[in-house]
Amino acid sequence: MKKEIRQFLHLLRELQKIDQEFPLQYAVCLTEISLDEGLSLTKLSEKTGMALSTISRIVGALSKHRQKGAPYGLVNVKISTKERRRKELYLTTKGKAIICSIAEIIA
Repeated sequence: MKKEIRQFLHLLRELQKIDQEFPLQYAVCLTEISLDEGLSLTKLSEKTGMALSTISRIVGALSKHRQKGAPYGLVNVKISTKERRRKELYLTTKGKAIICSIAEIIA
């Protein structure tokens, strides 16, 4: 059991490398995006159970538009080529590196 707790603590510290106060909701969204790149804001809202307005704010912070402080640059938001109103979410190189670090911890 101690091994699992240490892994969990290591995972939390990895998230703190992004930001000392990196919110858990941000980590959940980042992980969902990594599992299904190209998903829409609406789909992310459904998967996480968070309101669309909350998802929009979180994705803004994870990408280039954080309200307070520097944005994280972990997610790219692209307009769908099929549906102009749909925004698709993809990990940046930096986002992929974070997810790879996390995957190594829990492997």
